[in-house]
Amino acid sequence: MTIKRFIKAKYIYLIVFLIIFFAVIAVRMFVGEPCNVPSASMKPTIIIGDWLWIDKTTYGARLPRRFADMPIINVFTWIKPLRLADERNDWGINRLKGKRMPRIGDLAVFESPEFPHPLLVKRIAARIKTGDTIVINEKNYYDLYHIVYNEGNKMFMRDDSVFINGRPDSLCIVSQPYYYMLGDNSKNSHDSRAFGYIPYTSIVGRINFVLFSMNTDNMFIDFIQWDRFLKKIK
Repeated sequence: MTIKRFIKAKYIYLIVFLIIFFAVIAVRMFVGEPCNVPSASMKPTIIIGDWLWIDKTTYGARLPRRFADMPIINVFTWIKPLRLADERNDWGINRLKGKRMPRIGDLAVFESPEFPHPLLVKRIAARIKTGDTIVINEKNYYDLYHIVYNEGNKMFMRDDSVFINGRPDSLCIVSQPYYYMLGDNSKNSHDSRAFGYIPYTSIVGRINFVLFSMNTDNMFIDFIQWDRFLKKIK
């Protein structure tokens, strides 16, 4: 092989590599990505060892707010100076147009208001629509606290009375949908009973089938739980 042909071949390999590289990033950002389940909070619908596909097209993929939100590229933010510089970025909260909005009964993947990682998988049990007025009282105060805070307000209780932005007030009009998330295995699930409603912006995607499932207690061919391979879940 001549030097010219060798250099040309190297460029072709580089171009193919870059196409695959950016295609993988695009798929993970805008189409979907796999995730595994480490807990039994959704049992029996989802079990430990399941690998699920997060569908980002149904609700519309969330666009990154900084480089740390971009798959593969975010490895560079592990370098402290780059991470600190990236933390100053904020490109806003935006998402692509989806096929539909989340519905009650959907299995959704989302960021908890307590900790953004790891992502949680729960079932949508209730929702508050854009423009709805919520009424806060002593009984639902903790369920609705994060909604009021997320809407840019401050809230506290004094002598059984609710105060919003320093004034006695118990009403708040929401600017986006909010969802109450519950695990199917209610006895072993950390969900909205602990952290309240979550905003639409926190929802990453929808789960509708299992890619495959692994049972680490078994060996060889029984390691894969074949009855769950590409199993559709509801």
